[in-house]
Amino acid sequence: MKNKKMALGTLALLLLSSTVLGCTSNNGNGGAGAGKGTPPAESTVEGAKPEVIKFSYLRPTWGPATYAKGGAYEKELLKQANAEIEVSIIPVIDFDAKINTILAGGDLPDVLWANGPLMERDRDLQEQGAFLPIDDYLEKYPAVKDAVPDGIWEQLRAADGHSYFIPNLIYPITPAPIMYRQDWFEKLGIAEPKTVDELVAALEVIKNSDPDGNGKNDTIPLTAGYEWSFKDVATAWEVSMNGWTPDPNDGNRIIPSIANEKNIDFFVWLQSLYSKGLLDPEFKLNKEPNFAEDKFNAGMAAVIATPWVSYIEKVTKLQKLDPNAKVGIMSPLAGPDGTPGGTRSVFPVDRGFYISAKANDPDGIFRYLNWTLTEGSDFRRYGVEGKTYNVVEGKKVVIPNEQREAGYKGEQIEPLRFLDPISEKLDWDSLQLDYEGAGVGDQFEYVKSKFEEYAQVDYPDWRDYTIASPADAELGARLWNDYMQPVVDSAIISKSATKQSWLDALQKWSNAGGQKIIDEVNGLQMNKNKPDYVN
Repeated sequence: MKNKKMALGTLALLLLSSTVLGCTSNNGNGGAGAGKGTPPAESTVEGAKPEVIKFSYLRPTWGPATYAKGGAYEKELLKQANAEIEVSIIPVIDFDAKINTILAGGDLPDVLWANGPLMERDRDLQEQGAFLPIDDYLEKYPAVKDAVPDGIWEQLRAADGHSYFIPNLIYPITPAPIMYRQDWFEKLGIAEPKTVDELVAALEVIKNSDPDGNGKNDTIPLTAGYEWSFKDVATAWEVSMNGWTPDPNDGNRIIPSIANEKNIDFFVWLQSLYSKGLLDPEFKLNKEPNFAEDKFNAGMAAVIATPWVSYIEKVTKLQKLDPNAKVGIMSPLAGPDGTPGGTRSVFPVDRGFYISAKANDPDGIFRYLNWTLTEGSDFRRYGVEGKTYNVVEGKKVVIPNEQREAGYKGEQIEPLRFLDPISEKLDWDSLQLDYEGAGVGDQFEYVKSKFEEYAQVDYPDWRDYTIASPADAELGARLWNDYMQPVVDSAIISKSATKQSWLDALQKWSNAGGQKIIDEVNGLQMNKNKPDYVN
């Protein structure tokens, strides 16, 4: 990274004030095999039919891993964009583990989804020349450059002064609330919980009841896909899950969540739910990323920790099974000691992608990306009229996923997605149309009000990852694998796991170099103020 460091609060200002132009196009037909970092000359043969842009792409998928090559949406993409993309997908829950094997083999795809230069592994590959410097392409295709605020490009710039990584932007506030079967709670006389203790009491009632009326008393009280689903519940313990927070014993220092006793207490609380049969017995054991969503949507579970954007899907799927089904969203829960809950905000970059230094046609890749942000913007956002959206009173209204033909469902589209501009990351007008299109427009203001409740109290990650720690780069991954990962992975579902076993592992981690990492991070990061990604 350059010596110039940008405070996270400044990044937020840049993020929100940058103008996303997204209106420049370039349809040049560049040749294959361009020199590294230099866009090839465009074809000037009049009337020549542009060659099909072809490239390979490896990425994770958050939805079901059921993508099928050559589907209807992909054929339409080829027709409209003149692009043929050879996609390989890995379920997101397995991505980080499997990508290491692929990288070790050295056989990189043309486009690779990755964590980016904030991660040691990707930064090392960047420095070793595995990826293409993209500065010239960003100048040639301004719509791609303008989709990302200048402050983000600057933060991600490499030490050699070049840009390599194209970030996937997210809105910093992405609540993961507790949703619940409101009709079942009403049937059982359970008031909406306001505290974590009240939530536990409600789960115990459900466990000993028969809310779905099937006579089997087999309803799962609480389900979730993985720990991150509980990121906002954890704020009731003042925890920034997977982040760094002020040291409770020294407000001038920050420490990682694994070293924060409040974080350990939160995991102990989850373990108590699991041991009592209140948390899904498949938690941490079922590797299918959507198993929890599927259970709730099928009426098998009463409560779920889930992203706020999943509300439409839950209501529409449940009401197909039971027209009287209602889904509620709990307000942020207060902690055991009264700590107000909120949301764990995130750095506004959630991975992204690199272009391989050996890509056959990098200019073609950028032509395609530029098309998705200009002439192809509507196709990228909405898809195909009558298949993924309808026009209602002049407005494009998205068709709910479960109402689409198989070839146009989200799992056939997500693997072919790349870059969306920051201006689209929280578009309330567009979201309202989605609710209306799904037939739940009367719930839009309710969901929006819950979003705003979570946004009021923020528990961010205090660490500035653009300030690299040499000790973390050298020791961090090994220490995590050797000492902390086995403890953290088993903390919730193992009967033998205790708070003391976590503390014992933490001491070993600290002695082996963990304390050195903490000291170095605090020495290098002078600004330890709470970051604000929104205001």
